[in-house]
Amino acid sequence: FPAVFCNCVYCKEARKRGGKNIRTRCQAMINDDLMLDLPADTYLHALKENLELDKLKFLLITHHHQDHFYPEELGMHASWFAKDLREPNLTIVLTKDAYDFYMEKEGNVIADNIACTLNFIVAEAFKDITLGDYVITPLPARHMWGRAECFMYIIKHGGKTILYAQDTGYFFESVFEYFEKSPVKFDFVSYDCTNIDIPAGDEDSHMDFRQINRVRERLTKLGCIDKNTVEYVNHFSHNANPAHEELVENAKQYGLEVSYDGLELEI
Repeated sequence: FPAVFCNCVYCKEARKRGGKNIRTRCQAMINDDLMLDLPADTYLHALKENLELDKLKFLLITHHHQDHFYPEELGMHASWFAKDLREPNLTIVLTKDAYDFYMEKEGNVIADNIACTLNFIVAEAFKDITLGDYVITPLPARHMWGRAECFMYIIKHGGKTILYAQDTGYFFESVFEYFEKSPVKFDFVSYDCTNIDIPAGDEDSHMDFRQINRVRERLTKLGCIDKNTVEYVNHFSHNANPAHEELVENAKQYGLEVSYDGLELEI
């Protein structure tokens, strides 16, 4: 946001204000070795935020929409492009649909000097994956209207637990049932807030503030979050007029914080 070709009043205002109103595609990094999603803006993020991507060990892909997964970038991990890596091997966790998408882009053949640096794990919902000192649990996300599997992720590390919920609509009942059967307490949650104040239905693939609050009520009842949980909203559409300053005031009504490009948090 602003959108690439858009000249609506909201996009023009964002360009005029600049600063935190200029939002690149959604991505997050934990410590310096685990990344969430690989959009086309990854290179820009590395330059702007001084990310040392040669130290990256693990990559979690939520789904294969182009604003979250730009698979061509993985070719830059090949030996002729990436030299003297401090971490020469990259493990990628993703859905079967995202893996098939990547393979299709590669013509179903991965060049040897790329394949030797990448390790793919096609994950299953609700099944834990151990990656070094991390424990990862993929959860089904309500997105793409059932045309492809999409994930949210629980990430546990160093006694801390976070929930990364981008892109998703109102959580599936199976997710709430999982939390009930496998109790978990989150130190940090990042919620999809694409719609902001545009009403989202229970079957929609993104959330508004109202839906987020309903999710929070369920999570509170299940003991997953409490007043000590740090909660942020992220992933905003220009259609919902998300000027940062106004968005911050809106989020305060719900006790939520608003993310922005370059945000750093210590949990």
